[in-house]
Amino acid sequence: MGFTLAERELTLEQAEQRIHAELDSLGLRVDTRTLGQQIVAVHASASSSDQHHTARGSGKGYPRHARVGALYEMLEHYLSDHLDTSDIHYVAPRYFSDTSLFTDDTALALIAEQPNAITACRQYTNVLKHTSFTYPVALCTPGYSRRTPIQDTTNYGALQRYASNSGTAIGATYNEAVLHAANECIERDAVSLFLLEHFYYENHAPLRRVARMSDHDELGRLWLDAEAEIGAEIVLVDISTEFLPRTFLAFSAAPCTHPRVFGTGCSIDARHGAWRALTELVQLHLWSSEPELRDYLSNAQRHLTAFPRLLRCLRFDLHPLLNLCEQQTVVLPDARDERPLAEQISLLAEDLHRYGRTLGIAPLHQTALGTTLVNVVIPGLERFFVVSSGNVVIPQARGRRLERRHGVPA
Repeated sequence: MGFTLAERELTLEQAEQRIHAELDSLGLRVDTRTLGQQIVAVHASASSSDQHHTARGSGKGYPRHARVGALYEMLEHYLSDHLDTSDIHYVAPRYFSDTSLFTDDTALALIAEQPNAITACRQYTNVLKHTSFTYPVALCTPGYSRRTPIQDTTNYGALQRYASNSGTAIGATYNEAVLHAANECIERDAVSLFLLEHFYYENHAPLRRVARMSDHDELGRLWLDAEAEIGAEIVLVDISTEFLPRTFLAFSAAPCTHPRVFGTGCSIDARHGAWRALTELVQLHLWSSEPELRDYLSNAQRHLTAFPRLLRCLRFDLHPLLNLCEQQTVVLPDARDERPLAEQISLLAEDLHRYGRTLGIAPLHQTALGTTLVNVVIPGLERFFVVSSGNVVIPQARGRRLERRHGVPA
């Protein structure tokens, strides 16, 4: 099985048939636009007949994969904007300070400091122990604080800077959605720690650069195609943390006048994680020529101008990475058959548990055909990656452990 079919329970053809059936059932009209020639970025937008319900999504990779990916992401955003809220319940802030699961999830302290408030939450199932816990909707839903239900009396002024849709994912099946969401949480944690290590704390830790593959290797060919698409050398680095999945980050070595974009990917299958990082870099590189992303990056840079360490994280300057860090070489394993997705989820949950972490799943929507939207949380993982959106944030407890003893205060 090639890496292009990783983490899927349907074939590409089946997935394509499914997504068109889903969009037809919702009465959505779809328009797509493609940037690039070989490794491409596809932008999909949907609108309903009354023009009141719209959504957008992006896909990456070789053209057909990119188009199908864009349609699924578009549906994810559409469903996220039209969720049934009957599963929301309300808790007092003491729940977060009294529950050991949240000991180092320091963003929750911003809620616990409001003892008289009531906070909207969803229930998550611990897939390993089959128990449940509660987690705030606001931290998993950007923009939630602008339209809170009347029952929610929490002040989200500071908390909203840490909000992210990381961990929300769609799949043609439940297992696809859960695995993608869980890997995304681990990926964003690894990105956070990488930015803190190299730019915020300037620890100059070794840079683990992935060795090039043969031109006859499928991933090696993708790497070459990605470089041809952007017209520059691509550096691929292993930024994996202690967890079982491998996380990779790809960036262009070409000069750059605006904040440097990078691509990331995470998977138990190292080669698939690398594939995601390379294709995401191409996607963002292509979009960076568009006014929308250029303005987004400019605004993010302006928001962080008064915070030099945060600005370093956003700008992603290559000099410290390529000239001040020891350069280590990482060789990826050969391609191998993929484990069933349910087995990967179990392995991931068991691995997290070994490190004192809990994988929690909240199903958000499932269609009659089986397409599923979920939100996954792993309390205590680092949220610092949101600095790349121009958010003024500080490291959580997990990120602060990277601070050098003789370094600046966090």
